[in-house]
Amino acid sequence: MSFIHEKRIRSRLCSRNTIINLLRFFWVVLVIWCEFGVFFYSLSDCKWPDKELKEAGSTEKPTRVLLIADPQLPNPRRSGISWLHYDASSTRYLRKGWSVVTRLHPHVVVWLGDVLASGRYVTNEDEYKNYVDEFKGIFATDKSVPSYFVPGNRDVGLGESSAFSKNARKYFTEYFGPVNQEIDLAGHRLIFIDAPGLVDEDYRRHGKGKQYETWTPAMGGPIEFIASVAIRASSSPIILFSHIPLSRPASTSCGPLREKGSIRASAGHGYQNMLGKETTRFVLHTLRPAVVFSGDNRDYCNMTHQLSASDANVLAKTTAREVTVKSFSPSKHIRRPGFQLLSLIPPDSAVSHHGSTFADTHCLLPDTFRIFNSIYLPALVLTAIVLLYLNISTGRHRRRFSTLSPVSASSRSRPSSPSRGPESAIWANWSPRKSSGPTSPAVALPPSVTVRVPNAKEIFTFRALSPSASGSPLDSPLLSPIPLFHAGHEDEMNPAHYPSQHHSDHVWPSGEDVHEAPSFIPSPSARRSERKWPSWSWSFVFRGRRRRITIALPTWGEMKKFYASDSSDSMYRGKRRGMLWRLGGDSMSVALPAVVTWALIGWLFF
Repeated sequence: MSFIHEKRIRSRLCSRNTIINLLRFFWVVLVIWCEFGVFFYSLSDCKWPDKELKEAGSTEKPTRVLLIADPQLPNPRRSGISWLHYDASSTRYLRKGWSVVTRLHPHVVVWLGDVLASGRYVTNEDEYKNYVDEFKGIFATDKSVPSYFVPGNRDVGLGESSAFSKNARKYFTEYFGPVNQEIDLAGHRLIFIDAPGLVDEDYRRHGKGKQYETWTPAMGGPIEFIASVAIRASSSPIILFSHIPLSRPASTSCGPLREKGSIRASAGHGYQNMLGKETTRFVLHTLRPAVVFSGDNRDYCNMTHQLSASDANVLAKTTAREVTVKSFSPSKHIRRPGFQLLSLIPPDSAVSHHGSTFADTHCLLPDTFRIFNSIYLPALVLTAIVLLYLNISTGRHRRRFSTLSPVSASSRSRPSSPSRGPESAIWANWSPRKSSGPTSPAVALPPSVTVRVPNAKEIFTFRALSPSASGSPLDSPLLSPIPLFHAGHEDEMNPAHYPSQHHSDHVWPSGEDVHEAPSFIPSPSARRSERKWPSWSWSFVFRGRRRRITIALPTWGEMKKFYASDSSDSMYRGKRRGMLWRLGGDSMSVALPAVVTWALIGWLFF
């Protein structure tokens, strides 16, 4: 018995419904993981670089600064974002990425430019305000966490163009803060410069053929601001933030963390990849920063600038390290977006005078292209193989049972065939009900036979076989109505002169015992009682007879029989259509929960 019980359990675990449900559960979990879980997993090894400062001997609690470059939030009013649009998927990625990044609990957030993808094109202040509200709605931070913004070329524009808004810089200053500013944080001087404005002023200076030493800076411009910072001499280390990277030779390596290539000098309509050589020398020699953080390039880059020995004193450093932070938004130029973590400690808490007072590290976000190629696509192929095998095996199973003859199927269900019944004229024209179900008469009854079938709650029916060459003559008792009712069982809908089926009495009118007599087709009322799908019926009298019209929805079994029917004239086509119908239905059944889950996640993060 235990063996039979274990066999039944195994058969249930490997049944069609179990496999379909497992595939549904698998895809729902897969969608949740790929659309949201991978963001948490990607940050599992992303830690603040506080340990490096503690190893240097500092006991001060570090100040944590989160650096975000190039979020480039799309403008829904201009790009016409729809739910399945690329900009919509980029917005969802930004929401999901920011929701996990904020769990790092930074003390300060610094945005390295290009916060708005089309901020330079907005000419209406109301539209710009709505754009900024959209940005702050996605990148929401605690009120106790200050945010500082560096302008990018997509925010305020670069160069002259009729498409750029003349008020772009004004709007940016009003809603994000000054384009040039300096703050003190953890004993460090954080300098934020307007790199696009610096490039524009550099073009004007170069056009007039003047050097920086003889150039009169524009009032309120970036050159004037940089010079004013140098005048306010201080021993505090300077950390410079610029949207556009500083100039470097084309052969300069960006380190092993860069995905491909290096940063090369390039310029075009509204952009410039690097600051000019003269501008870079002016910034480095004037500010002498300890480290520079830039953006714009989308990919990561870590390199070191050399300072001339003539400009360096004994205590000053002769190198300046620059880190180009990865883009926070997905891009065709990179596989994995990212961001930078910066930890600061006051210089007076360092063990030695030359000890490091800051440490930084980079973190990466999920690769959407790899998720599709390495997870979604193999899972889709595997699911298709499982469903195809399942439907092929099911089709073979059905064909194996359909080839069994009615006699053999009947012999399996009953040890011995029942007797045909009393040898009377009635049995020569009535046939017992086969296990395969009721059948209609092969030909119409003789003209002399009139069969009336009234409509009522219970209808008694019979089945007749056509007379054959060896059958009974037309004057058989079958042609005369035979009452087969209980005594007193008569009403207006079931008069006694209609032939019907009778189950209770075991004696025919001829006096013969009918214990072994075959049963007849069940009445339509019994069939209707077994139907669970909704139906609507109307009864009425027409030409002196009571009629009934019934409208019912087709059941799933009837639909499957209709589409999977394999009649003799189109057996192959029917079988093929049946398997394809089942395969398509199973695919939709498996995909529907996953699609609903994906849509729900997309709706929550859109």
